[in-house]
Amino acid sequence: MNRTKKLAFLILLFFAIYSGLLAQTPPDKFLGHRVGEDRKLADYNQIKAYFELLDKESPKLAVLNIGKTTLGKDMIMAVITDEENMKNLDRYREIARRLKEARGLSEEEARKLAKEGKAILLITCNIHSTEIASSQMAMELAYDLITGKAFFDVNQALKNVIVLLCPSINPDGQQMVVDWYRKYVGTKYEGSNMPWLYHPYAGHDNNRDFFMFNLAETRAVTKVLYHDWFPQIHIDEHQMGSNGARLFVPPFMDPPLPNIHPLLWRSVNLCGVNMAFDLQKHGYKGVVNGRSYTGWWIGACDDTSWLHNVVGLLSEAASVRVASPIYIEPTEVPKDYYEKRMDFLDPWPGGWWRLRDIVDYELILSKSLVKTAWLNKEDFLFNSYLMSRQSIEVREKNQPYAFIIPKDQPDYLTTLKMIEILQFGGVEVHQAKQDFIADGKFYPAGSFVVLLAQPYKAYAWALLEKQKYPDLRQYPGGPPVPPYDNAGWTLPLQMGVKCDQIENEFSVPLEKVEKVVYPKAEIPDFAYFVLDPRYNASYGIAFGLLKNKAELWRAKAEIKVDGLQLPAGAFLIKNTAESKKTLASLLEKWPVPVKGLADISAIDKASLKFPRIAIYQSWRGNMDEGWTRYVLDDLGFSYTILHNKDFKGTKEKKVNLKANFDVIIFASENPEVIKTGRFSRPNEFARFMTPMPPEYEGGIEKEGVDALKAFVEEGGILVTLNQASELAMNDLGAPVRNALSGVDRTKFFCPTSILRIKVDNTTPLGYGFGEEAAAVFAQSLAFDTWTPPVDWDRKVVAYYPEDDILLSGWLLGGDYIARKAAVVDVKHGKGHIALIGIRAQNRAQSHGTYKFLLNALLYPEGM
Repeated sequence: MNRTKKLAFLILLFFAIYSGLLAQTPPDKFLGHRVGEDRKLADYNQIKAYFELLDKESPKLAVLNIGKTTLGKDMIMAVITDEENMKNLDRYREIARRLKEARGLSEEEARKLAKEGKAILLITCNIHSTEIASSQMAMELAYDLITGKAFFDVNQALKNVIVLLCPSINPDGQQMVVDWYRKYVGTKYEGSNMPWLYHPYAGHDNNRDFFMFNLAETRAVTKVLYHDWFPQIHIDEHQMGSNGARLFVPPFMDPPLPNIHPLLWRSVNLCGVNMAFDLQKHGYKGVVNGRSYTGWWIGACDDTSWLHNVVGLLSEAASVRVASPIYIEPTEVPKDYYEKRMDFLDPWPGGWWRLRDIVDYELILSKSLVKTAWLNKEDFLFNSYLMSRQSIEVREKNQPYAFIIPKDQPDYLTTLKMIEILQFGGVEVHQAKQDFIADGKFYPAGSFVVLLAQPYKAYAWALLEKQKYPDLRQYPGGPPVPPYDNAGWTLPLQMGVKCDQIENEFSVPLEKVEKVVYPKAEIPDFAYFVLDPRYNASYGIAFGLLKNKAELWRAKAEIKVDGLQLPAGAFLIKNTAESKKTLASLLEKWPVPVKGLADISAIDKASLKFPRIAIYQSWRGNMDEGWTRYVLDDLGFSYTILHNKDFKGTKEKKVNLKANFDVIIFASENPEVIKTGRFSRPNEFARFMTPMPPEYEGGIEKEGVDALKAFVEEGGILVTLNQASELAMNDLGAPVRNALSGVDRTKFFCPTSILRIKVDNTTPLGYGFGEEAAAVFAQSLAFDTWTPPVDWDRKVVAYYPEDDILLSGWLLGGDYIARKAAVVDVKHGKGHIALIGIRAQNRAQSHGTYKFLLNALLYPEGM
């Protein structure tokens, strides 16, 4: 070949590559099987490798690392758009940010930016790892978009749309699920549940963390949404049960969260209707809207977008057994899903349902959304500006002027943490530069102020207000229609932070808080250090000191000495060179104020010893157990995980739990599952249980119950959280019963809500509380107690008041729990059972009631 021909060849090759005409590798070829093929799955490592290959092969796709997972994997996101747009991504991100911010931008300027900018669409997949199809579909979607394979001019669309595609926003769990499925494919356990959570802490609850930001994965996605890319549209793709509709797309069902801009709902409906239209056009049956999934916020990935004026969408496809096909008899399709309705126009008749079917449905709906973003590009961008501007300028009916978080708080560090949480979600927070009065109440300088005239007004308002869920009934006077999840979630109530809703305008010089500044803790020069028990962080410090063999006590009554006043339960620490060094190190993480005393001989106190803590972990993937571990890890508590076998001895030797542990925690879980691994009678959760390999079947059995009895009698502390308290009542003989047992939900109903409780803060489990607290009630209990037998005793630590029980959410039949106990300290033999009948550490959100658990872990000796 002469030089001219070589040069011509190289030029043609260059343009072929540059224009994307050089063939990209299809996923089928890369994987060696068709995407969605029966019993075939790509794991996260393969998915990541495929996207990285497309990055090399196509100028229309770039792979970004958006963060690390809990277990240290890279979280990837693919940017897919026209190659010219790729050169100007920073500009388009800036346009999206500027429109979202809205301030100082005229309508004319906003329209110019909307014309110049590109619609940004975020597609998140596979947050729930067993809902595996979207992680597979993402590979084919990426390939189709960059190669122009769609039912519209996708090349033209990508000139106007930037697609952000996250193939899995729970990579750790995706890998776990695929590994487990592959291990048992071809056996009777094919498609069975894993015996552990598919997120190391949260499992399915990882999709309830999008206002608390506990998890690394949540923070990574939130950063994309509200800090880095500012998409106007966001869809989160899920799966649901198998027997009903084949796919849900919006519109959502009632009730709507009142704070959401109506234009947002109209935009959601536009996208949903277009998806349903395109699915119908391609012959896909069984698409439903307006059922099951509500417009009420639950703190999830998709619906948190609503509160940020982002068109948040949810899809839910009917599931298979991970990658194994299922057959549904026509007679097994529920009546609601085989008859035509206006929200369900083309029923699916039953038959085989495969992973590939889900992939096909999700491909159509995802492409449809790209098309809708393209055809309405300028509207989506301008509406982003319009909703933010109106959030700032328009005061709505019943809208408060502001929320004030007073400087004086029982736990100032938790208050600062709440401010950080608000800021990470995009809320603007200010701090008063001088004392002021608002709604007739005095506030000191340094108090935090959240003015609702801000772009993310709906988000700030929803987090800080007290919710009132509408009283929806199946028919007048009939049973309540339950919400999908939370009825109430008010963040200050959950975190134990004082926060006031202010109706009227006030004037005070304010300074915007750009970054939360934590106080610096100083160590006083005294013989003894004192820590305030109202601070959650004090418990982490106390544990760290005990771990390093420091000498500690807890005050049994309020301290009033040498000008120092602290409540009962204060931690007293002997000052030694080693304890001072340890304390200094711990204060770098938790800058709790440290007080000092020269002498503690006159203080009524009880000693503390280092607690050997264990937590029971069933083989049924208990989310509450995972969140309990998160709380312990966050506060630096070390612990041992116990499984069923650890409660059972041998023929020759019974197990002795007290020889190895001082405290054993049972997170909220059905007591029959704890004992036997199975529900004793069918319920809504039993249908999710699948056969397990024999090593994962069963529970602690009678032998384990007997071992727990002996553990308590010999001086151990057993902590039973929420539903696990029934184990203590029914099997260990605690003189307590559940007053709600057998009560029909037409008489008492309280979906996840926040209730008022009265607390005895002079008793060990109540140390550090005020006289009242806000408790998360979620499938919770209300205890009756009575005069016990001679070898038992009980102390009511917290109870529901007679009136005004509901703080946020929905409560029917409050009389059934009025004056009933919420937390009971039962003494038996040498030990204690802490029955905590509320969600004291709910999803690592309810910081305000952590101390019920923490006090049980640091229970003073001899009390």
